Amino acid sequence: MVVTDINMVRQQLSTTLNRRSLSSLAMLCTTLTLLVDLANSSVSCGPGIKSVGGTVPSGDIILEYGSGVPLEITCILQSDTIIVQNLFRDRTDSSNKTKFPSHRIIFYKNAEIVPRQYVTIVNATAAQLRIPNPPAGQDTYYCTLLLDYEGRKNESYGISSSDLPYIMTSNVSSTLPTVEDEVTGSNTNGSHLLGSQVGVCLNRVYVGYKPAIVRNFTCISENWANLRCKWKISENPIKTTYTLLFRLPGRAGGRIFINCPTDSDIRENSCYWDFNTTPMYRQPYEFYDFRLNGQNVLGNSSTFFNFHHYANIIPASPINITVVDNTESSAMLRWSVGTMTNFPRELIYKIEYKSQWDSNPEHWHSVITSDVECSMSNQTNSFLYTMNCQERNDDYYYFNVTDLKYPSTHYDFRMYVRSSLARGEDKWSLPGYITLKTKPSIPRRPPKTDIGSFESLTSRIDKSKRNVFIYWQQIDDSEKCGDSFEYRAYYTSTTEQNKSTIHYSNEIYESYAKFQELSTSVGYNFTVYSSNKEGSSTEFSTIYVPSESQRIEKPILLTKMVFDQQGVFELSWKNSGTTELSSADELNYYTLFWCENVNRDPYQCNGYINWTHVPSTEFRCNVTILNYNVKNHYQFAISANSRRLLSNGTNSYHQSNCKSSGMVWESCTIQNNITARKVENVWVSVISSTFLGLRWNIDCTDRIGLVGEYQIFYCAVVSANNYICKGSMLSKIVSREAAQKDGGFTLLTNLEPNTTYIVSIAISTNYDKGIHSDPLLITTLGLGGGWYLKQEYPTYVQQIMKHNFYP
Repeated sequence: MVVTDINMVRQQLSTTLNRRSLSSLAMLCTTLTLLVDLANSSVSCGPGIKSVGGTVPSGDIILEYGSGVPLEITCILQSDTIIVQNLFRDRTDSSNKTKFPSHRIIFYKNAEIVPRQYVTIVNATAAQLRIPNPPAGQDTYYCTLLLDYEGRKNESYGISSSDLPYIMTSNVSSTLPTVEDEVTGSNTNGSHLLGSQVGVCLNRVYVGYKPAIVRNFTCISENWANLRCKWKISENPIKTTYTLLFRLPGRAGGRIFINCPTDSDIRENSCYWDFNTTPMYRQPYEFYDFRLNGQNVLGNSSTFFNFHHYANIIPASPINITVVDNTESSAMLRWSVGTMTNFPRELIYKIEYKSQWDSNPEHWHSVITSDVECSMSNQTNSFLYTMNCQERNDDYYYFNVTDLKYPSTHYDFRMYVRSSLARGEDKWSLPGYITLKTKPSIPRRPPKTDIGSFESLTSRIDKSKRNVFIYWQQIDDSEKCGDSFEYRAYYTSTTEQNKSTIHYSNEIYESYAKFQELSTSVGYNFTVYSSNKEGSSTEFSTIYVPSESQRIEKPILLTKMVFDQQGVFELSWKNSGTTELSSADELNYYTLFWCENVNRDPYQCNGYINWTHVPSTEFRCNVTILNYNVKNHYQFAISANSRRLLSNGTNSYHQSNCKSSGMVWESCTIQNNITARKVENVWVSVISSTFLGLRWNIDCTDRIGLVGEYQIFYCAVVSANNYICKGSMLSKIVSREAAQKDGGFTLLTNLEPNTTYIVSIAISTNYDKGIHSDPLLITTLGLGGGWYLKQEYPTYVQQIMKHNFYP
């Protein structure tokens, strides 16, 4: 079946039946009965439409959802058409049952066949569709006539193509779905097998609602220069239009409601007024009375709104924002608001700002201010709780933003305005922007130092002289407060004429200062402060460096273990043997320093330095570095400190009450994933007929307690070419402490003269047994052969061998 142009059919099917226009359901039934009883009457689908019949009612059908009125469409065939007459002549099916043309009528809802349970045969040429409670929606119902449900051709009815109606021709399966059951079948779903069909007629059915009351009605005035109202309507299959009218309150407004300037209320559900529309925007009125009328074929509705105009104004951004004056902690701002200057109600301003140093770029500090009287600021009002009052003249507003945290700093400001009557964050204007820089000041503070943040290096040439390095923790960039920033360090001395002389450092860097050629027998009190173009910090830091004779012994063997987890380190060290524990009147402790350095400088660190204090009873400490930067290198140092306590239990920082060893930088770095290790570089350094001296290199790993002990394995072998032991394998254990004391040396005694021995060393760690070193073959001397050293030995080692073996 081919469907003709639907738009043409819609124009021709112009008759609309409004069920509510009928006085009663009985009248409707009577009318339909009269129609279908007129078998010989002429029923058409519409003017100019060639069809074999029509529908009653014709055209569009409109029903109210839930009203209880059923959907009823009667499809009536014209008995005087050739197609219908041929169907009357051939009224039996394959089972010899009589079938009238009305049995061949099929109803479709859109593209779906309507089940037979909703179709009733009225007479030989009419069938009625009845759906008791049709669902809401817009649907097209088709009435078609099945010509050949047994597969016969149109020609068997003596029909030419010109006799077919031009609603539908040929096979309906080209436009509508096919089903499996024959028209005469008694299938369960009541559908029919589609053969050759012609369309009879169609109806557009609208099941919907009366106009609904509108609830989401909003109006906004932009900068007190126009007004736009809009609303959303509920979905309705039935075309519904809304028109907006307004009335001004008071005597001037009267009782006359004024229309929207255009038909945008009908087309777009919105309405717009400004000074150029007719009617124009009524700027001076604080309130409007709106009436929104809804209309469709089912009825009408009216919704009334009392609109608070001045509470729904969104001003334009503040303009002409300038800085009238500023200090290191404040800025006097000036701005104007254009049209809103003459607004008859108060305005509220929100001033937000952030500095270049704020860590969270999304966070803005906020100040709320208003042009209300200052006396109101003490009243309880949710919009005035942070208000300050600003000055105002005819054209400009002024406000002094105070408590700006950072001098010599760029600040971004943004300013909003809204009506004091408005409620909600959505009524603020778009922001106006300005960027300013606060005035500079002297630096906020000096750099931090610690009692032990120095390093004293005695000259190798002149033991009475030393170079002293003073270290400090850099201040943050936000605290420098001005241009030409630098650190300065000095000490003072007194001449014979009792005059003080200031001695500045020979060299100064970001994190330390160097003083050259200082006396080892004199203690120095160093002063460090910050400086910029505006002057010097009012406070300063001091570091006392005692004479070499008064300086505490330095910790030794500072070792850094690097963990797989970035930023995690373990530090271990040993005391010098003279470090004392804390007492009732003295506090002894260590300071552990770490320095973030860009370069791998072995000592002097010019990066950010931090530290922590560790009790004197501890020799191991885990350090986790926050904001760890994998691109940088981290150096560690340690100092031993002593501070005398006053009688009240407080610390005294006076030079006579505190001493320190100064800083000792790390000398060994290892990875924590060391397990089994092999001793490298094992050799024989002394040989005799009955003993031999064995030496090996002590790796820095051995310092920190990973090594439990060294095990030396040896035995006499069959020959120099045969490594099989002639007897039992012998062993000797050397403790870690003994190995470190003797520098990796031990004697194997009670050996046979002129005998070849095989020797190896293994490390026993805290985790497992180590791997044996590469074996050595050594042949002892013959009897009377004496002994000899294969390298230079310390005197005390030579004395051990001489007195023990050759008295």
